[in-house]
Amino acid sequence: MVMAWRFGAVGVDAVMRVIQDPSLFAEWMAAVPPEVRAGPDWPRKGSVVQRYDGREPRMRHAENRHLTVALVERWRPEDELVLRLRSGLGGWVRIWIRVQTRPGGALIEVHAEPVTATARLRYTGTSRGRAEERCAQVAERLIELAGREEPEED
Repeated sequence: MVMAWRFGAVGVDAVMRVIQDPSLFAEWMAAVPPEVRAGPDWPRKGSVVQRYDGREPRMRHAENRHLTVALVERWRPEDELVLRLRSGLGGWVRIWIRVQTRPGGALIEVHAEPVTATARLRYTGTSRGRAEERCAQVAERLIELAGREEPEED
């Protein structure tokens, strides 16, 4: 497992609003393709984010051929999202995002743990540092997006 955390001068509610917005998923989650679409029940447990090319399947018995990028395993609107994310080189990685109130802002923790053998190979040796970097990027992007959402105080 790898982990990173960042402190930002944003509120927990602002961070959770960013996470709840399905249109922002590709902006804050590192290493996902930009053309993704979250399901209508995002981020409730069981909802998915899929790669989306803009075309719906045709024919009467067509299957949905969009690749699932992420699957929500746990959602607590006040402070936590746990999802399974498809790794770029194959396999699945579990991502925990926890947001805690701290004086002057929020602490965002991002943990990543490989779920499948192919993903575990990416978390050994020098690739481990890259995984930690991506966790840090997720926290930093959440802080940046939440900062845009925060109303300015007069």
